[in-house]
Amino acid sequence: MVRLLLKMRYLAVVIAICGALHAIAFVVIGVMRGIEGYKLIFEGPPWTGEHAPGVYIAKSIDSFLLGMVFFVFAIGVTTLFLANRVGPELEEIPEWMRVKNLSQLKFLIWEAILAALVVASVEGLVVSAHELAWTALIVPIALLVLSAGLFLARKASH
Repeated sequence: MVRLLLKMRYLAVVIAICGALHAIAFVVIGVMRGIEGYKLIFEGPPWTGEHAPGVYIAKSIDSFLLGMVFFVFAIGVTTLFLANRVGPELEEIPEWMRVKNLSQLKFLIWEAILAALVVASVEGLVVSAHELAWTALIVPIALLVLSAGLFLARKASH
């Protein structure tokens, strides 16, 4: 029974590959959005609302950061479930991405998501710069709550 369960850890390969494919997809989306933004710059003004270069470029950065979240997830799953703890393949991975347990992976992904949300909140402000409403505070407040949660969870784990 134990051998069967140990063999099932190779399902992590499927999870890591899917995470890497998602990361690649978000990078492609980011490049396409960036190209669209630069096309608008070269076409020149007038730019209005959602059809402004800054909106496309902000969305591009947002896509890159989401790609980063999936990339961190894929590398984390690979190092946690598949890599040898002392093999040469771990030397190619930066020290901060070498997770030793599920808690470290959770905190690493949590930090990557927070970074993506910061850019998403800035993107929301860029998109709706002319018509700000109280709803523009939703993502920044969520960021504050998630950051406080990360701070308290890290404090409790040490």
